[in-house]
Amino acid sequence: MAEINVYQVGELSREEWRDLQGIAREAFTHELHRDQQEVDALVGWDDPAAYVASHTDPNVLVGERYTANQSYTRPRVAVAKEHGEAIGFAYSAHNVSGETEKERRLKRLSIIKNYLWIREIDVTPRAQSRNIGTKLGRELLRDAFPLQPVTAYIWPDEAPRMQATLQRLGFGPSGEEPVQIFGESS
Repeated sequence: MAEINVYQVGELSREEWRDLQGIAREAFTHELHRDQQEVDALVGWDDPAAYVASHTDPNVLVGERYTANQSYTRPRVAVAKEHGEAIGFAYSAHNVSGETEKERRLKRLSIIKNYLWIREIDVTPRAQSRNIGTKLGRELLRDAFPLQPVTAYIWPDEAPRMQATLQRLGFGPSGEEPVQIFGESS
């Protein structure tokens, strides 16, 4: 049985982050119909320092990988372990948007437009189909503010099972924006 703990992102060492990055790499390789080079680019496999930086402070990607005028706070990571080995993780942060820092600061004081953003949930292929991902997500939801709205973004064309999984958990579509996640200008 997996043991799940929620951490502030600074509590994990670089080695622990590399282990989590390896889980993401393994999970994407298993789930996506892409070659290893594409998956490695997606998870930043060749730049573990940038992976750690983007997870300890997701604001470093605002205006680059994430939409401009966003602000992220309270990043958390839930880690599932069996026999001392990480088998899955989930990451969340609070997210507000707004044209100015003042507007974003005001939204952070509220829950109306202060979303709990579930950035990722990754589980090793051998531990999938055991509800580990669901349990990781629940732990992050327990760490949210009461009544805080939750958001998650998926790639339905790349990972079609995710939409059905999220719908079973109570999520519903709220919009659609095409993005290119592989190749040039991704």
